[in-house]
Amino acid sequence: MPEQSVVTVPHIKQYIATLCDEDVYVCRGMLQAGLGYFQWMVLLVGGLSLAGDTIELFVIAFILPSAEVELCIGDSQKGWLVAITFLGMMIGSVMWGNLSDRMGRKRTLMSALGVNAVFSIIAALMPTYGTFMTARFCSGIGIGGAFPIVMAYFAEFLAKSDRAKYLSFLLMFWALGGVFVALVGWAIIPSTGADVVQESKEHFSAWHQFLLVCCLPSAVAVIGLVFLPDSPRYLLEAGREVEAMMVYQRIYKTNNMHNPSAHVQYQLSELELPSKRPAGRGLSSPPSPGKSVLADMIYSIEMFWNSFLQLFVPPNLKASVVLIILWFTAAFGTASKNLQYFSEYFQTLEGLRRGRRPNDPEDSISSIDIIGIILENDVWCPGYYGLTIWFPDYIKQLKVDQYSGNTNVTTNALYNGTSFNTSIENTHWVNSSFVDCRFHHLILSHITFTNCTLEETEFANIKSSRTYFLNSVIKDCRFVDTDLSDQHFQNCQMINNTVLSLAVGCPLDFDYNIHLEEVFQENLVGQLAILPAAFISAFIIEKMGRVKMIGIFMFLSSIASLFIWFLDTNSAIIIFEAIFNFVFICAWNTIDVATVESYPTHLRTTGFGFLNATCRLGGLLGVITFRNLVTWSRAVPMLTTAAVLLVGGITSVRLTETSSVLL
Repeated sequence: MPEQSVVTVPHIKQYIATLCDEDVYVCRGMLQAGLGYFQWMVLLVGGLSLAGDTIELFVIAFILPSAEVELCIGDSQKGWLVAITFLGMMIGSVMWGNLSDRMGRKRTLMSALGVNAVFSIIAALMPTYGTFMTARFCSGIGIGGAFPIVMAYFAEFLAKSDRAKYLSFLLMFWALGGVFVALVGWAIIPSTGADVVQESKEHFSAWHQFLLVCCLPSAVAVIGLVFLPDSPRYLLEAGREVEAMMVYQRIYKTNNMHNPSAHVQYQLSELELPSKRPAGRGLSSPPSPGKSVLADMIYSIEMFWNSFLQLFVPPNLKASVVLIILWFTAAFGTASKNLQYFSEYFQTLEGLRRGRRPNDPEDSISSIDIIGIILENDVWCPGYYGLTIWFPDYIKQLKVDQYSGNTNVTTNALYNGTSFNTSIENTHWVNSSFVDCRFHHLILSHITFTNCTLEETEFANIKSSRTYFLNSVIKDCRFVDTDLSDQHFQNCQMINNTVLSLAVGCPLDFDYNIHLEEVFQENLVGQLAILPAAFISAFIIEKMGRVKMIGIFMFLSSIASLFIWFLDTNSAIIIFEAIFNFVFICAWNTIDVATVESYPTHLRTTGFGFLNATCRLGGLLGVITFRNLVTWSRAVPMLTTAAVLLVGGITSVRLTETSSVLL
């Protein structure tokens, strides 16, 4: 039996001293530890973390119809609810990214995911708008750190030759998170407006249950991280060589646990080592004991600020500037494609023109609502803020035409003693007369009475949605247990009417004309298109190189955006979405990989977190810009998108090739 070497702290330090100089970047420690079961475990746990990031982006959009009814929130409040979640993610991305470089990958990631899981559960139990919004903000802060930390954490367990492939595999979990939330929503969330209203009467309604189920990936990831070590690359950077060595030994043993011929003990022949950090940068000693709390706070703020300053001084300045442009153009240039996932949702939930009647008091909607809902659907800030902001309005207009074309318009009709006992939808009565009629136990959805006369008519047990009486005479009528209020009667003569037991509850006019099945289907199509693209890109990144991959596929995305001109049906847009996703994800995955490889260990997640926040800012500006172009010709957003993506592709040639970089 071969004699096993005994590794002691002096041995390790002496060995490091013999190897470490200014030019030593990385040796072959990870190659010796191998690739196998251990990396697959990290991939699974990290993948669940990325899935939690996706879920956080999608979840509000799916529950808004139910939350609107139960929490009784209007357009502006819905927008702020979404925007506050997005703001929390931006803050979390910067904050957790910086902490990860100072406190360690595992510890920070567990904290971030723990905050997300805890406050997601709290949000599911909150009964009011204010408490729910606060919990969602905290939940967003938590999940904001997942993406930058997971990418760096997993990359630091991989050898150079395997890094791009397995990081691409990791990014597939982002799309799987979107598939998960769509399928769970399809199974739990009511799919029609009427079902939403009926289900909201339950004590613990479906959307609360949906939120609880959606926090599972983050919670499971936290549990999984308990059984994983910290990044050996970070441990070496922090001067904890013994712990790093133990991690390498653990990786080696795990990867060779079914290989009896392998050495039991990891041999200390070569060790992965960082270059020496410039003095005064990155990790430094805390203030001496006895200092005040204020001194500790000042020190922490100085460390926090110092990390960001290092991103914009040599040798990191060039990489930071080029990556900012790449992330910004990718987010801005695709700043409305995601809306396509929720085109049906926007046109119904927000009541933008669909089924609107003349003089509808809700014929306008606040900018914060539009922007807020769009931000929530930032489907892949690594990715899609959406390709062109005019998509939703364009699709809405197609649907408006279709819906209006199906409106049942009845003119000069006379109803005497008629009983209406079944729900009525999308009907417009003009110059009609209702005498001694009965509307009992039904739903009136998108109904308009224009220049009508209603005498001795009774409305009892009525639920209404987008129902209005315009310029009509209403005389000797009875309203019993209805939700019809003053806002539903415009320029009407109200004569000797009786109102009994006006239905209590939310006074908002909720749109029943919601069909979320289409939302789920569109979301699934978009997310499923990402999977094969991420899988294929995993095998070509190394062969093509990072710079060529980004440049070529950004250019192809720019060319693909020109086909916007030919999109005139909802089906065509869905097909275009799938094709564009396939092409663009190849570029975006490579940008993620290049970002991880462009910064040294002590700045890796700080830089990634900052760029992630930059991406969301670019998406926001893209949303605002394209929102102002929705009424223009398709040529304007088409050419704008193509130009911005082309700029990103051209800029990529200035990026340093990182395929040979050793972390």
